[in-house]
Amino acid sequence: MAPNKKRLTEQMLERLRPPKTGRLEVGDDITPGLGVRVSPGGAKSFSVVYKVPGEGGVSSTGRPLTGPQHRITLGRYPMVGLKSAREQARAIMEAVSEGRDPRPERREQNLIRHTNTVEKVARRFIEQDAKRTVPSWRKIKSTLDLHVLPTLGAQPIRDVRRADVHQLLDGLVAEGRVGAAREVRKHLSRLFNWAVDREIVPANPLIGMERKDLAANGDAGRALTDAELRAVWRAALGLGYPFGPFYRLLMLTGQRRAEWAEARWSEIDDATRVLTVPRGRQKSDRDHLVPLADPAWAIVQELPRGEGGDFMMSSTNGEKPVSGFSKGKQRLDRLALVEIQRDDPEAELAPWRTHDLRVTCETRLADLGADPEIRDAVLSHAKPGLQKIYNKHDYLDQKRAALTTYADHVMGVVG
Repeated sequence: MAPNKKRLTEQMLERLRPPKTGRLEVGDDITPGLGVRVSPGGAKSFSVVYKVPGEGGVSSTGRPLTGPQHRITLGRYPMVGLKSAREQARAIMEAVSEGRDPRPERREQNLIRHTNTVEKVARRFIEQDAKRTVPSWRKIKSTLDLHVLPTLGAQPIRDVRRADVHQLLDGLVAEGRVGAAREVRKHLSRLFNWAVDREIVPANPLIGMERKDLAANGDAGRALTDAELRAVWRAALGLGYPFGPFYRLLMLTGQRRAEWAEARWSEIDDATRVLTVPRGRQKSDRDHLVPLADPAWAIVQELPRGEGGDFMMSSTNGEKPVSGFSKGKQRLDRLALVEIQRDDPEAELAPWRTHDLRVTCETRLADLGADPEIRDAVLSHAKPGLQKIYNKHDYLDQKRAALTTYADHVMGVVG
């Protein structure tokens, strides 16, 4: 049965409901061949129906006969938008008008598209461009591996839309990772520019992206109060592995989230009780040594050792680093609110970011008398000017003393 024809609009597509029986099909009255099907379950998908002139042979008078009816499915709405569906339909019908069946060509395009996934193109980009032109290429690779590939890695890179990138950035911002979101946007844009130059994708979806929430404004966050610190610590005790010890180690050491999230057992020195963060996994151009005070070392000693891999914080038996930070932070906040309301049922937990644990560490170290140079060394802040070039001292003993004093302070606060 031929579909009913109407002028399709976004509003109409959103309002379409499945019929009581069978399947609903509505054609677009301004784009020949294009229609949308609504399945009994409510799924909506665009398709193009056409016949190829001459495919049915010729008549006795020599007139080309059209062949059987063919259908090409374009994809589900709203993953495929109306504008995109119309553009694809016009290209298909143009090929048909020239006497060509577009199906073999589309099969080849689909094969190429699914071969060029975000992950595969990203690997090529790292090997062919970043390694050769960017001294800190390991940071680019780490950002893509940690934040982009788990979400978009399997998706054909030609199919990535601006909305997909916004959703990825929104998740990072929601969990307080504004700095990480900035890095993701920067490195993804470079990846897409590289892919455009090689005609892997037609355009960079990040060009013109408006993200005022990622504008650098110098706001490093805030330091948690004693009551908040105590509530978050006790909430972390209730989370269990891996997020429970993960957040407590962040609180005791002031390190960046990725430095513990991607920590490996092979980076722990039992004799000196030091975590070595390789330079490719943090912002410094040298390895960063993190001495672990007694409370932090006790947490490390209690961590399960996965038999499948080397990662310390993992839900895959050590094979992959911990993920799902947004949900983990939401659980932590819910438990922290319960804790902070034990003493005052009317109290609220002010919004805070994971990065604020670093701000808390630096602020308390300053209160405890640690010199700025030592605080910078603890947090692996970049050295200014010529200090970066000539000062190669790692301040290990001074960092150990500062973090021991800080850990004692934290344990006194949390009880």
